Amino acid sequence: MLGELEALFALTNGYMNMSSYAYRIKPKVEALTKKQVTITSLVVSLSRLRKEFKKEPPLIQEVHIKNITTKLPLSEMVYESNPKFLEKFETLHKKIFVAREDFFIATIGTHEVDIIASLNLATKIMKHFEMKPKITNHNLAAIGISLNTEVFNTPNVFFSLLSITARARINIEELISTSTELIFVVAEKDFGRTVALFSELHTKTDA
Repeated sequence: MLGELEALFALTNGYMNMSSYAYRIKPKVEALTKKQVTITSLVVSLSRLRKEFKKEPPLIQEVHIKNITTKLPLSEMVYESNPKFLEKFETLHKKIFVAREDFFIATIGTHEVDIIASLNLATKIMKHFEMKPKITNHNLAAIGISLNTEVFNTPNVFFSLLSITARARINIEELISTSTELIFVVAEKDFGRTVALFSELHTKTDA
């Protein structure tokens, strides 16, 4: 049940056909328990589960958004994380001036370094490293969602915001967070729809 998000929503919100769902999961339940079960017993179990789930906070919540900021166009550059690159990376801040209106984020992973920056910085960054990135990705945009600090101690906040883009079938290229902000990096073609979706939530929760 917990592995099937749609079923969990349907059960919790009271629109699941429990008999139909019981027929669907009966073979799986019998395989896991190694014994035969009846449809009636499964429906009773689902009813009990629904009562328990109703006691919990909703999986998807209306998150209060303080502000929305945007940055575009952006470029992504991915490099192998090796000693030669990291040595050059240490001096990047001395060579590249990042203005207030620019966007720059670098994520150092176990095997690679991912840099997303304003398009006007991308050429300078690649020139500084004197090596070709293993991956480049252009025509990106960032949508920053500003939140109250207490929100980050609340379960399912990120999930609730991600569910908005997931339902709209918007691909998230990168997800970045600070202590008060969640930043979605998407393709420029999805920029308008993403801003519209979060603006609708902002207006709704700000009313």
